[in-house]
Amino acid sequence: MRFVLLLGGAALLALASAAPAFAQAGIRPECRSMGNPRACTCALNNGGQIKQDPGRSSGRQRWTWAKPGTAAHMAYMNCVNGSG
Repeated sequence: MRFVLLLGGAALLALASAAPAFAQAGIRPECRSMGNPRACTCALNNGGQIKQDPGRSSGRQRWTWAKPGTAAHMAYMNCVNGSG
């Protein structure tokens, strides 16, 4: 019984340690410098865009998502929540 628990724990640890590396591989290059690169990638993949942010100095950019209430926004939300 202990062996099964130990083996199961080792398998979960291996899966958990591989997840961040897999997530980093899917980040879009233009989102790597953003504060939340995963959400930025989800937004750009689902109708969002990157815009210049006039409120920030030195030409910094920000990302926006699709209009709320649309299918693209729901796809963005599913992506961010990890279910799509």
